[in-house]
Parts: sequence; C-alpha cells; structure tokens
Amino acid sequence: MTAEDWFNKSVALHDQGNYADAIKALDEAIRLSPNDPNNAIAWNNKGVALDALGKTTEANAAFTEAKKLGYSG
Repeated sequence: MTAEDWFNKSVALHDQGNYADAIKALDEAIRLSPNDPNNAIAWNNKGVALDALGKTTEANAAFTEAKKLGYSG
C-alpha cells in the first residue's frame, strides 16, 4: 500500500471510531513518505485520534509537529 492508501485507511478507521488503528495507519503513511507535504494533515489527524483516546501529551506533540510542517487548520 502507498502512503496515500494508508492515509485514506486512517480516515475510514477514524470515522468508525477506531482511533488506535487510525493512528497505526497514519504512522505508516508518514513512515512511507516522510517528505510528503500532506504529512502536516496526517500529524494533525494523529493528534485528533490521540486526543480521542485521552493521550493528551502525545496529542499535543502530534499537533506541534503538524504546525511545524505548516498545518494551519
């Protein structure tokens, strides 16, 4: 699967409320394409999923990474 495939899978998993697997899919998308400009969105989505799991510290780190990469949403 491509990074885009993993990202799309993460969105579907998130929509199903399966945040843990969404995070794993986002990690794979980021790993496969570390220089992808869309990684800012992936990091933000990871923060949202982590926050939904009550992992505030990890979520804040993901949000910080998203902002470093240019996320402004």
